[in-house]
Amino acid sequence: MPFKSVRLYCVALDDKLKSIFSNESELDKLIADEKFRPAGQMEISSCGFAPVFGRNTEAFSFSYDGNHYFRFVEENKLLPTSVVNQALLDEIDAKEEELGRPLKKAEKTTLKTALTNKMLAQAFSSRREMMVWVNSRYGFVGVSVTSAKRAENAITYLRKALGGSFPAKAFSPRCVIEDRLTSFVSRNELPEGFKLGYDCVLKSNDDTGATVRASKEDLTCGEIQSHIKAGKQITDLQLNLNDSVSFVLNNELTIKRIAIDDTFLSQNLPQSVEDKTQDMQSYFIVEASVLTDMVDRVTKAFDCDR
Repeated sequence: MPFKSVRLYCVALDDKLKSIFSNESELDKLIADEKFRPAGQMEISSCGFAPVFGRNTEAFSFSYDGNHYFRFVEENKLLPTSVVNQALLDEIDAKEEELGRPLKKAEKTTLKTALTNKMLAQAFSSRREMMVWVNSRYGFVGVSVTSAKRAENAITYLRKALGGSFPAKAFSPRCVIEDRLTSFVSRNELPEGFKLGYDCVLKSNDDTGATVRASKEDLTCGEIQSHIKAGKQITDLQLNLNDSVSFVLNNELTIKRIAIDDTFLSQNLPQSVEDKTQDMQSYFIVEASVLTDMVDRVTKAFDCDR
């Protein structure tokens, strides 16, 4: 389950956390203690960690050279409020007709609770997985989603598994991200190792909120420069790092559309074997190296506090 997107955080590890991350067996046990279990009949949702290499495997973590991987699972029952409310109105109408009087507020509340519990037991469930990556050497944390709410939920469970202490926080840039993204394109001057990609999004700061999306375009062309001169700023920009990975960086420092170069992978991955777990371990090792380099350079390019 490779990272296609990543929401970034940094964490300062104290001696206790460093000790945990340096002991793979202890780390694995702590994560396994927060194992995912399907939502019960009366539960609307459930979250937890699953074996990192998928079904029918045992390890709940994978660690190599200061990089650590975890697989997090969310389950939510599909029970829209509008559906419950409509069904409740029907139940109230039927009950009032049966009793020949209007129901009291407490009676409606009791009826709603019973109806919700009944519908929960019959509701379909939706499961979503994400990967969590921690580099304990540099204090980098990444969750393979763009949603802040989902990423922070995964980190909350990781914090719980680690005994309540895991002070991860979003990176804090000491610059205006849109200004710097825009300057990369307007001046075609990028930090060492970076090249412009071919996609970007430009937005106006005025009340119109005009948006221009460029795809498969030379971003140094006159048309893009005209939009910048007219006052539009870049909020999403495709970049390439060291010809090893391309990605889109947005104005929240969230990274999307991560694509590790096929040539880079062929040069750095060992030959595939029949052991799926071993192949996944090899990929994680290479991917972690790319993620570490990418996060390090991105956070330095935007003067982020760590």
